[in-house]
Amino acid sequence: MKSTTEVTREIRGIVQDRIDSGVIVRVEWLTTEIMAMKDNIEGEDADFYLACGVDFIKNTVKRVIGGYSPKPEQAAQIVMDGFDYLQKAYTVTRDEQVTLVPVTMLSDAELEMRAQEYEAMAKGCIAHAKEIRTFIMGRESLAS
Repeated sequence: MKSTTEVTREIRGIVQDRIDSGVIVRVEWLTTEIMAMKDNIEGEDADFYLACGVDFIKNTVKRVIGGYSPKPEQAAQIVMDGFDYLQKAYTVTRDEQVTLVPVTMLSDAELEMRAQEYEAMAKGCIAHAKEIRTFIMGRESLAS
């Protein structure tokens, strides 16, 4: 029997393989595909285990795809070769669904929107750092 950690690792591998192959990944599609690959469930309780399995797989796929969403720090394993920050794929909304798309398949407009998100994030982080320093300075003057 596989642990949830092993299942999560397997899903990460599937997502990574899709991205490396230039395939767009949608949560619903991948959930359905994984459930089809693991369909040897039999007995009176099969419906129960299928329902639980779909829920767990879908949530895990969402979490793995979420690893490609904007964050100040990026995990090294999803960065394109030759770059320090450019990811192999980014999440975008297409047809009202969050979709993980290989960077080479994103439009210039989609990439520009992502670049703007990172610039906005940077402004927020800089403002946050300034407030911390303002607090430090204010605390020092109160202690005197």
